[in-house]
Amino acid sequence: MQSKQLNWLCFSMSDFGKRLAALRKARQLTQIELANLLDIQPRMLGRWEQGQVKPQFDYIIKLAQFLEVSIDYMLLGDKNTPAPVFDIKNKRLKELCKQVDELKADDQEVICRILDMAITQEKMKQVMKTMR
Repeated sequence: MQSKQLNWLCFSMSDFGKRLAALRKARQLTQIELANLLDIQPRMLGRWEQGQVKPQFDYIIKLAQFLEVSIDYMLLGDKNTPAPVFDIKNKRLKELCKQVDELKADDQEVICRILDMAITQEKMKQVMKTMR
């Protein structure tokens, strides 16, 4: 498939970049990780996210596939095609996440730190088990 530049397509690069960064972060991917999946330099992905450069169309297709959204959503932010959310299987945890999302930012940060500590503690337990 020959790459086609998007010079002919009018869409807001700034909005595209913001959507791209938000989708990447929602999937807990770094710029380096997503760039590696796309086989591009992280600097190029950063330029896309900053709205400085239009990606080639084949990369927009790949982005939509990796990020599990439509091309329309990637380019136009179609309100009828919301970005999928991380699927949480545990019903109680899913409900708690909804409630946390409604809290003030500083309260959310406290909860994130508590979760980080719990996860770190569990990882340390696993490491200690392997050392025995």
